[in-house]
Formats: sequence, C-alpha cells, structure tokens
Amino acid sequence: MALPALQISAATTELVKGILALYPQASIIPRLTPLEDEDISVEVQLPVIQEELYAARDRIHDLVIQLQEQYDVLILASAVPHEPPSLSA
Repeated sequence: MALPALQISAATTELVKGILALYPQASIIPRLTPLEDEDISVEVQLPVIQEELYAARDRIHDLVIQLQEQYDVLILASAVPHEPPSLSA
C-alpha cells in the first residue's frame, strides 16, 4: 500500500485531469479547509447553464466515486456555476 500522502497526491492529479477532460473550461479551486473529513476537497466552477450544471455534477460525482474506490481516499468535488468577476467602478 502506498503512503497516504502519495495516494492523495495521485488521486488529486487524476481528479484534476478527469475534470478537465470532461470540462476544459472548468476552474478548480482547492478548499484549504475541508468541509468534513475529506482528504481532497475542491470546488469546480463551470460556466454552464443550470440544466448543464446538474449533468456536470453527476459526471463529476461518478469520477469521484471511481477515484475514492481506486485510491481509498475521501473526496468532495462540488460543481458550482462560475461567477464572473464583478466590475467595480
């Protein structure tokens, strides 16, 4: 069995590669503090309409489940709408 840090690193790499393969326009933002007891916690910002966001959440969830089983880590990847930067006067 690989060291836990190596498993987390490998799972993170595969998660990012997998998300970007599905959604090249995604912005993947790491959470510095996990929401619960996850090993990997990220927010996936997508510039898509609400209906597409639901499908994206399902696809990303499938990827997360696969990687959790493969690497024995807990992952939270939340797909959210991309908010464009606000224009300040």
